[in-house]
Amino acid sequence: MAVIRGKENAVATVKSFEEGQSSEDRWTGWRYFLEKTEIKPGTDPQQATRVRQNELETRESKALDEPASVSSDFRPIRN
Repeated sequence: MAVIRGKENAVATVKSFEEGQSSEDRWTGWRYFLEKTEIKPGTDPQQATRVRQNELETRESKALDEPASVSSDFRPIRN
């Protein structure tokens, strides 16, 4: 994980990571991706990983607690 300021810098960093990635890792499905965050640039990667994981678990927990929403435009078809 790396916390980078600015989209252009982040895109360049991902490209650099991908260039250093083995073809075996790529073939097995390992990928790099960009994600918008409030974590400050330069944060220790291990700390940033922990913070991100906690945020992800909080979002998932909230999503599981919320009732599924159905669009008001949804109308079941009756035969």
